[in-house]
Amino acid sequence: MFVMAKEPVPNMSATEVKAYFDDKHTEKDLADAYAIAHNKFWWVEDNEYDYKEGTPEHKAACTITDEWCALMHEYKARIFDILTSEGVVIPATGQIQVLAPFMSRNGYVDGNGWWIESNT
Repeated sequence: MFVMAKEPVPNMSATEVKAYFDDKHTEKDLADAYAIAHNKFWWVEDNEYDYKEGTPEHKAACTITDEWCALMHEYKARIFDILTSEGVVIPATGQIQVLAPFMSRNGYVDGNGWWIESNT
């Protein structure tokens, strides 16, 4: 079991991460970007529940979550384009089954919902 010990990219916004990876085009760069966006999304998503709905704090937390979610889905769609071109069928559910081999070949393991860099 893996526990995320610290916040992924604590000083970067989704916009900054996107800008950082915009001129990087390798498969490994895409895996890195997806891992960051995925992990950060699940890290910040929980913040929404810290505030009462409708408060400015809740709205801000939702905005941040939505930005990371959109970035995560953008990178996942790009991964799926690669996999589809390789003949992989993307299922409607259980998509981890097709993401895991892609992420593995680019240095990541599924750590129970967190993408963790492997030591290989």
